[in-house]
Amino acid sequence: MQRLSTTSSLLRRLNRSAAVDLIRTEGVISPSSLAERLNISLPTVMRVIEDLIAEDLVAYDGFDETPRGRPRARIKFRGAAHAIIGIEAGKGEFYGAVANLEGVVQTEMHETADDDGERNFEKLVGLIRRLMAAPRPRGQTIRGIGIGLPSIVRQPEGEVVLTLGLGWRDMPLQARLSEHFQMPIVVENGRNLAALGEWGFGAGRGADSVVSLSIGPGAGAGVVIDGKLYGGHSHAAGELGWYLDDPLLTGRPFEHLGDKQSLRFFGIPEQATKMLEEANTQYAAGKLTLAAVTDRQAGKIAPVVTELLDYATMAVGSVAAFMNPEIIVLAGRVVGGGDLVLDVLRHRLKGNVYDPPRLVIGALGHRDIVLGAVRLVLDATTLNPADSLVMAD
Repeated sequence: MQRLSTTSSLLRRLNRSAAVDLIRTEGVISPSSLAERLNISLPTVMRVIEDLIAEDLVAYDGFDETPRGRPRARIKFRGAAHAIIGIEAGKGEFYGAVANLEGVVQTEMHETADDDGERNFEKLVGLIRRLMAAPRPRGQTIRGIGIGLPSIVRQPEGEVVLTLGLGWRDMPLQARLSEHFQMPIVVENGRNLAALGEWGFGAGRGADSVVSLSIGPGAGAGVVIDGKLYGGHSHAAGELGWYLDDPLLTGRPFEHLGDKQSLRFFGIPEQATKMLEEANTQYAAGKLTLAAVTDRQAGKIAPVVTELLDYATMAVGSVAAFMNPEIIVLAGRVVGGGDLVLDVLRHRLKGNVYDPPRLVIGALGHRDIVLGAVRLVLDATTLNPADSLVMAD
């Protein structure tokens, strides 16, 4: 009986999560349409809806007019009634935001960081407290906290493996933050959160599979499959820099970009990305052809830009060939190359990778990680409603 009870509880939580995601995506939907789309019975859907109404995640929103029979009630998502605190922790700075479940950023704050791990932890706690105290719509609850940072994160403990820019090594960040804040807290790799953000609110919205690929500084990818993060066996999926920056693995060095050590820890040099932006300006003005970029003998483009495009090609080509995602969303310094980068990559992938993915530049900009935190906290608290302790205004 215990096993049956556990299975029933899991199914109910999975149904909750699927229902919330579909209602959020559709905006407004009838219970019968929800049951049909999720392939579950109407009585089951009604029980889930009752739970979600009690939690103020959804509400009834009038009726649909039908050609015959009784009007159908409509359910709408109550995303504006709840907020998430999202933090991007990176070298030199913390960026924090309060955003509602519809992806609307309400408040943004910044805090400087340095190399001292304990001092940075205290700064992070202070930033979260200030975000909590910021004005919010009356009655809006804070549903949880999501932190994204440039490190492998051990799950489900939320333990940070290494962030050189913040002084954290084997840092039990999730556990330590839980001592200060009595609400759900998730800690995740920043690129993973960026992928969730673009999938939920940005350039990858509605796609079955999305990879968010950031090039410069560093090279890393986050992978979303069917709306869920893919972390890999050791939660290190997407750590492309360890491969791209090592001549032993790629078979070639990137002499104009730096040696393995500098690429891995400091990323693409700023000088290289500035040259790429200048090349894009020339390309947009019609002063530079695609042939000049793709033909090494053309001699019309600086070698450092050609090498940077080669680096990007290896990153995108590897992801496209191995993952076969529907969309690859580009982020990082490489997006300064705009249409030049997109056209070069599309040209090189065409005919060389089976069914190349759609390549786009991220739509969320610097907010991709904090909006990914919104998605992750919503998913976590929907699956585990008992843990959803919230703070009202």
